[in-house]
Amino acid sequence: MITLHDILERARAAGQKLAAGEALWLFAAVTRLAAAQKSTVRSRLVHLDASGAMQLARFDEKRAEDEQGYLAPELLERGAPAKTEPRVQVYAAGALGYELLTGQPAPDPRKGPGPELAGPFADLVRIAMAHDRRERFGDLQQLREAVDALQRPAGADVERQTFAALVGRSDKWAGVPDMDRAALAKLIEHVSHLGKQMDAVRSGMADVQRDQQDLSTRVAVIESRGPGQSVVVRSGSGFAPGLLGGLFGAAVAAGALFAAGLLNPAAIRALASPKPAARAPAPAEPRPGPAAASMVPAPPVAATPTANPAPTANPTPNPTRPSAAELARAVAEAQVKRGDLELERGHYESAAEEFQQALASDANLAVAWRGLGIAHLMRHDEESARRAYEKYLQLAPSAPDARDIRKAIAELNARAKIGAGAEK
Repeated sequence: MITLHDILERARAAGQKLAAGEALWLFAAVTRLAAAQKSTVRSRLVHLDASGAMQLARFDEKRAEDEQGYLAPELLERGAPAKTEPRVQVYAAGALGYELLTGQPAPDPRKGPGPELAGPFADLVRIAMAHDRRERFGDLQQLREAVDALQRPAGADVERQTFAALVGRSDKWAGVPDMDRAALAKLIEHVSHLGKQMDAVRSGMADVQRDQQDLSTRVAVIESRGPGQSVVVRSGSGFAPGLLGGLFGAAVAAGALFAAGLLNPAAIRALASPKPAARAPAPAEPRPGPAAASMVPAPPVAATPTANPAPTANPTPNPTRPSAAELARAVAEAQVKRGDLELERGHYESAAEEFQQALASDANLAVAWRGLGIAHLMRHDEESARRAYEKYLQLAPSAPDARDIRKAIAELNARAKIGAGAEK
């Protein structure tokens, strides 16, 4: 359970602001509860749980006031009315609307809202926060009717789903990890894959060092034998192509993880930390030269290569490169993250485009269908939202929010039938 006050504080600390549509839904829900209970509103009294259910706690007039912007101007004068007086309650509700819309605390009651408010929602808030109490709505019920006239009320399930998403985002703003088990398992899988490729590269480097040491030993033997002596120089292990393939595969995998936001500097440092090589270099065994061998280099002797160079005893296989499907999934997940960010900013058109691009990369990515459904819903395209939700359930029938999604689909279907009947 978290209060609306805490959500707004976290958003301000993270430099975020609620989307306009989301703010209006919250304001409508709060005024609906306040009008039903005839209760005075404060942001700290509005509680939301992880499922998106909202509760309005009882206002205690004796408690010290810690949200000064919610006080009507007349409360600062002599002969002030009670904080539970209807028009005083309307002002407090308007102050909450101001905070939801602008992302800033309600202004000093003696000054009132400034030019930062714009649009139909802002005009409604200005009326509720009028300095002259006679210009305000008569009570919370009138305010609720004005809000409902401004935007058709959202269905209960759709509204709860939206608020649950807001609670989840507020956890991110507070720095709380938001990774479920499936995402964690995928992260471990990607990092493990990258770790295997890095191990293959380390093993390849050990082979290269061994071959280099062996070659140096053979050159020393040639120099010690002097002129007139022929020697067979075996070719190297031929690991260079495999090493380059391993390096390329590791680079591609690392790029995919960065694009998906699944790899951070700490993980890279952990993977790059020294590990025991998979195969220790074999110690070189120099061949004994003549007893009178001198350490003074002799004139270079042309080496006579053999017709059939001996093959390497144990060639190292090329490390497995990430498949096209894995890269497409990584790109799609990165696009889903950008879509979620656009949703938070209230850019629903851009969010829908990001989710559609993610689905173009991986049409079976369930979270992309869920995000697309939310984006369509916020754009008031309920038919497209319903289709996206249905596809999400086809791909993730046992998802944690599957029950809420099914209720949302049922409500969208009912509203579509009502709309079709009204058109007839």
